[in-house]
Formats: sequence, C-alpha cells, structure tokens
Amino acid sequence: MKIFPQGVSAAFVILSLTVVAWAGPNHPATEYVEGDVIVTFKPPVNLASAEQRLAGHSLGWRKLFAEFSRQRGKETGLVHANDRTTAQLVAELSRDPAVETAEPNYLRWVTAAPPNDTCFTNLWALQNTGQTINGSSGTIAGTAGDDIRFIGAWALAQPPGTNRPVVAVIDSGVDYRHPDLAGNVWTNTGEIPNNSADDDHDGYTDDYYGYDFADNLPDPIDSGFHGTHVAGTIAAVGNNAMGVIGVDYQARIMSLRASNDGNSLPDSAIISAIQYATMMKGRGVNVVAINESFGGGGSNSTERAAMVSAGNAGIIFCVAAGNSTSDNDTTLTYPADYRLGNMIVVAATDQNDALASFSNFGTNTVDLGAPGVNILSLLPIAPGVPPEGVVFSQVQQGPTIYSADDMAFSGVTTGLTATVYNCGLGNPADFPAAVSNNIALIQRGTLTFSNKVLNAMAAGARAAIIYNNAAGNFNGTLGETNNWIPAVSLSQADGLALQTNAPATVVHGLYEYLDGTSMATPHVAGAVAFAAMNFPSETVTQRVQRVLTNADVIPGLQGLVHNSRRLNLQRIVDTDANGLPDWWELQYFGRQTGTDPNADPDHDGMNNLAEWIAGTNPTNAASVLRLTLVSATNANNVVVSWPSVAGKNYWLARSTNLAAGFNTVVSTNIAATAPTNTQTDTAILPGNTRFYRVGVQQ
Repeated sequence: MKIFPQGVSAAFVILSLTVVAWAGPNHPATEYVEGDVIVTFKPPVNLASAEQRLAGHSLGWRKLFAEFSRQRGKETGLVHANDRTTAQLVAELSRDPAVETAEPNYLRWVTAAPPNDTCFTNLWALQNTGQTINGSSGTIAGTAGDDIRFIGAWALAQPPGTNRPVVAVIDSGVDYRHPDLAGNVWTNTGEIPNNSADDDHDGYTDDYYGYDFADNLPDPIDSGFHGTHVAGTIAAVGNNAMGVIGVDYQARIMSLRASNDGNSLPDSAIISAIQYATMMKGRGVNVVAINESFGGGGSNSTERAAMVSAGNAGIIFCVAAGNSTSDNDTTLTYPADYRLGNMIVVAATDQNDALASFSNFGTNTVDLGAPGVNILSLLPIAPGVPPEGVVFSQVQQGPTIYSADDMAFSGVTTGLTATVYNCGLGNPADFPAAVSNNIALIQRGTLTFSNKVLNAMAAGARAAIIYNNAAGNFNGTLGETNNWIPAVSLSQADGLALQTNAPATVVHGLYEYLDGTSMATPHVAGAVAFAAMNFPSETVTQRVQRVLTNADVIPGLQGLVHNSRRLNLQRIVDTDANGLPDWWELQYFGRQTGTDPNADPDHDGMNNLAEWIAGTNPTNAASVLRLTLVSATNANNVVVSWPSVAGKNYWLARSTNLAAGFNTVVSTNIAATAPTNTQTDTAILPGNTRFYRVGVQQ
C-alpha cells in the first residue's frame, strides 16, 4: 500500500501477501520452484510489448499479476521453462534491457516457532538439532532431523475442539498434581471428588481422576514414577513457560493405576482398567487411545478379549515392544504379540535414528519405532519409589544453558527465575542482603552442603547453586529430608560464569531422563491423539493406518521393524507433504490430498498456501489478507487496517523506497482483533512517500 502526505494526490498499491516463516532443516531458505521466474518489465513496457518480449525468449505468462501490474504500472508475472533452469532463465532475462527484475519463485515453508517450555531444547525427540543430551544413557550427540517432526506438525494442526481427545494411561498411576500436567488431566465431571459416593452411578466411588485398580481405591496417584513420566510425554501442558511439552499437548490424561508397587501390573488390574476406559468411552468420554508401556510372558485370552472390545468401541492400544533385545517374532511377549487390528506395537530409537540397544524388534510383530533413549519427562512431586533415571537439573542465564546435577533431598521446582548473587563459601556473613528472594551462588568447600543451604535459607534465598572448587561437576547431598529450597550443583567454570548478578532460571527435580520402549510408546499414543484431534471422524482402522503408513522409512530400522518405519507426526496431518493440512483440503475442496498449493482458485492474488497460512477462504475472493484502509489523523499519523482472523498474529512493515525493500518494521506479533485490525504509524513528513506491507507471523 502506498500513501502520500496530506495535500498530495494519493494512489494505492495493494501488495500481495508476504508470509513470515522459518525454514526447517529440510527446507533451505533459498529453495525455489525449479524452472520458475517472477519477472517485472520496466515502464513504459505495456502488456502487449511484454508478451512480445517473452515470446522472443520462447516464454509466455504462466500467471500474470494483472491487478498488481496495473496498480504499479509495471507488467509483472510468473513464467516457466521446461528446457532451462531457473538460474539460466534469470541470467537470460536479466540481460533483456526491457526487464527490470527476474527472480526465482522462492518457496516458503509453513512451520512455527518452538514452544516456550523451558526444557524444550532437551526434547530431542520433538526437535533434533544435533544437540548433545546428558541423560540416562550418558552424553549423546544427536543427528539433526532425526525426530518426529513436532514443530512442523503443530504448524498444520486443526484448532482443538471442545471434545479434546483423552488418552488412558494404564500404569503405576499418574501424579495429577504435577504443575506441568495438571491442566491436561482428565476429570470425571459426573463425580464429586472425595464425598464417598458414586455420583454418576458408574460402579466406582470418587473416580474423579480415574481409578486405582490395583487396590480397588479411588485415588490413582502414582505408586512409583513410571506412569507420570509416560503421561508427560503424551500430554504435558505446552507453551506454559515451564518444563516440557507433550506430543499432543491438547489431549487429556485419564489415570488408570494398575500397580501398587510402581513396578508390577497384574492382568486382573489391567483388564479392569481396560473395562473402565471402554465404559467411559460408551458414556461419551472421547477416549481415543490406551497406553500400555509394559509387557511380560504368557498370553491371556481375557486380556486379549478386553482389548478387542475396546477396539470395537473405537480405542487404539499403543503397546511397548519390550526391553530385552529380543525378536518378538520368535520370543513372544504380551500384550505386544496379540497382533490386533487396534494395536500399534512400538520399538525404541535413539538420537541418531538407530534401534536402541535394549529394544525388542520384529519385522512381523513390531509396527514402528519411536524415540526412546534419553527421554526427558515428568517425575512425580514425591515419587513412591526412587526414580531409575537421571533427575533433571538445569540453570539457564540468558541464552546459555548450564547442565546441573542433583543435590539429593533438595527441594524441587519447574522453573524458578530470580537474580543470582555471589555468596562466597556460604558462611552467614557471606550473604548480601539482596540475596533475599533471589538465588544464592555458593562455592564448594569448608562447610557441608546442608549448612551452606541452611545459611542460604536463613538469608531468604529461594534457591541455591553450589559450584565446584575444582574442574568438573559433582554429586552432592543435603543428608536428610527437610523443607529444603531447590539446590543444584555446577562445575567450577559454570559457577564462575554466573557471577554477574544477573537473572537466571533454576529447574530441579520434577523431571527425569529415562530410557525404554516404555518411553517410545507414549510418543505414539500422543500421535494417535493428534490424529484424532485433526480427523475426529476416522475409524480405528483409518487412524492406525494414518499413523503407520505416514511414518518415515529409516535405514537403521531395516529388517528390525515392519517396513523399517519411525514415527512422523507431521505426515499424519499432511500425508501428501504439500504444505496444506489434509483436514483443510477436505474442508474447502472436498478431498484430503492433491490440492496444488500454488493454485489460486478464487483469483484473489493469493495462492492456496498463502490462504491457509492467513486463515482465509481459498474459494472466496472476498476472503483475503489485504490492506484495505489507509487514512491520516489530524496529527498526520498514518492509520492502516486489514481484515484479520482470530488466533493469528501479524506484522506490519513500511518502505519509502521499494528498491530498498520493506526495511522498517512498524510492529510485530500484532494479535488479531477479528474481523479487523487497525495500526497507527508515525506522522508523514512533507514530500514523503510510503509503502506498507502486512503479513502473517507464525
């Protein structure tokens, strides 16, 4: 959009949508449509002359930007050649004296910014950048791109409806109090908690969060730690500036406790739990999957029949293959080897897309692999049995993350942010007054760790960091249970780097790294819930096939799992990889695949990909992102407006010289105020000409 100062005749140029996106590792920022060139002719070359010049290059318009050309006074459009590369065409057309610009038809890839959960960079399974993880299997560097394509998947996801998918977790129980899970815990709305009555007449008293089938009691709180860890991978709350995020962070977790020791699960409890989930499905609860991260010997016909019954009700079982390095084709393990149509059996992969060293396998009996090594997820607030993995501790100051170690018996936090103050060796006189309500940084030596932390608490500190007095880090203990503040240890070098009196965030104790097919399976359970959220009308068979047939073929799984596949979340929602979600194509074009992202069926100047990103209707020319109003206030400020879509964010940029581009950002992250957004810019100077461009920011 072009605007002149008051008193000067105005002309308006409507610029086509510009999309702000981040290029993922598989889509370089300079990728373009081979053979395509966008060409602009110099004025006064008219349309007939432009077409004559193109004919001289054996070219014609593939698409003429007619309205844009008219408004700019420059003929502009897309040309294509099958016999020349884009580079050759650009070079050839640039030599034509009538051509102003000849540029590639660059590709823009829909994706989204990473979530703001503080430990997201540790979740290599969701976004593997090649980062090094110091987890339960030791320090391992990953391979960029060896992940389930979480970021790309959620950029294409359908907004969740009111009937969010529910995943039932049959396990040691779930800590429904965990601050990074509580918001996504399923509750039985027909039940009044703790009133010793069966309010909804389902045969279970006080089954508000689920039920404990191991002890036939209402409270399904975790008897160990395993079930909470599984639940976090499936549906930990996302974008809450805390900890981790679930594969489907819009799903809800139903806790079905089948173990009273955190380890063993009798078939009787498992069958009862399956029966409960199936019953709730029949009562209208949107249970789409049951996670079974367990296994053992012996086939049980009743268990199998219960699973079949759940499948008939519309429930998919996600089952761990096992951790015995065994071939499930020959060494049978259950429930993995029941081989039902409503089952997905999962092996574990590592950070480099290889089968995990401990994982079971089977080309006929294991359906696919999913990440199961160094998986960071939730640890109960007070686990019933000691965790087997590595309790997670971390300090972050600015963009720098310091790997910390656990100080045994320490207090826990999902992320405490405050200013770090140097407190010497931790003697009472070493604590400045400013450390009150902040973080104490203490050097190792002289005093016991417990005395250092007690002195920090007396000074009012909210957390303590104890750094080594020699190279490397160390494991410490506070000796006994107490009302301790969070306390972690750091290496000497990291501790010295923190002596800046700057804010930092301490995370400790409510997360842990674990390995196992138990950790791989909830990635698939979350994927099933994600599929159900985007395609709620699909059958069990269709949903299973959507997950399996759209997985990636991985060389490291060749001959180890069926069709050598590893979970791909993004392809679940975009099966033909055209950048348009299948559900969106169905909504507007009556089919799930095959829509050309570059086509413009309503001829409004925006192609299908741009319409999807903008949230506009690709079949309605009146539904388009375009600057529609410009005016000047009495102060000569500029007011611009555009139609907006709820849930979107926009950016606005301006230019006073198009040759220099839109190099001034007016505002970014402008939340939609649908149906129209209005933005005010600074006053126009005399003789000044302005151009504006609006775009969708993801």
